[in-house]
Amino acid sequence: MTSGIIGAGSRVSGPDIGVIMLDNALPRPVGDLGNPRSYGYPVAFETCAGAETTLVVERQAAGLLGALVAAGSRLVELGARAVTTCCGFLSIYQRELAQRLAVPVATSSLLQVPLLLRMLADSSQVYVLTVNATTLSDEHLAAAGVSAEDRKRVVLVGLEHTEHFYPMIVGARRDLDVSVAESEVVGAATAALAEHPDIWAFVFECTNLPPYAGAVRAATDRPVWDALTLVDWLRAGVTR
Repeated sequence: MTSGIIGAGSRVSGPDIGVIMLDNALPRPVGDLGNPRSYGYPVAFETCAGAETTLVVERQAAGLLGALVAAGSRLVELGARAVTTCCGFLSIYQRELAQRLAVPVATSSLLQVPLLLRMLADSSQVYVLTVNATTLSDEHLAAAGVSAEDRKRVVLVGLEHTEHFYPMIVGARRDLDVSVAESEVVGAATAALAEHPDIWAFVFECTNLPPYAGAVRAATDRPVWDALTLVDWLRAGVTR
């Protein structure tokens, strides 16, 4: 039985997690961080004004820190106990957001990479499946805690050349065929495994990739960590 006095508050009450969304309108199947059905707990969403996809993915989210702080602050005001973002490339602002928001902040699934490397033998590698390997820089990885020594054990696998998934992500097309996207994602992962059979695990950078994690696990017989595994872990620590 719940008791006590409850005062008037914001338009949303009691979200466990606040999600800073990019300023776009992508199709979002279940599993995508932008779909509320992806979670088994209450979440709140707040759009970062001006955070257009290519600005974030291809130009290091230049000039967006103030807008990101404002969006995160609104989520904290709604009662979010922790904050994440809807793009792994926002790791570039991990330290700054953690300093400015009053709750734990996990900007990117890339934060899991250093932990996984600590769990493996020094000879093991982690493959990061990213929406764009040409623009995911060492600066993004370093901001997520990947040291220069760790970087030698991290291999990037990009989806920027896919015919369906990447154009959808950057807004060049408005529809999403989930089966086609899954085939492209699985194809990229299996091609990487064929070239490097010593792959131990995949980390999905992109928050639009968790819907395909199960298919990649099945096709490669390798573990996969993604944005949802990060947020579930984050939520487990802050839930009362």
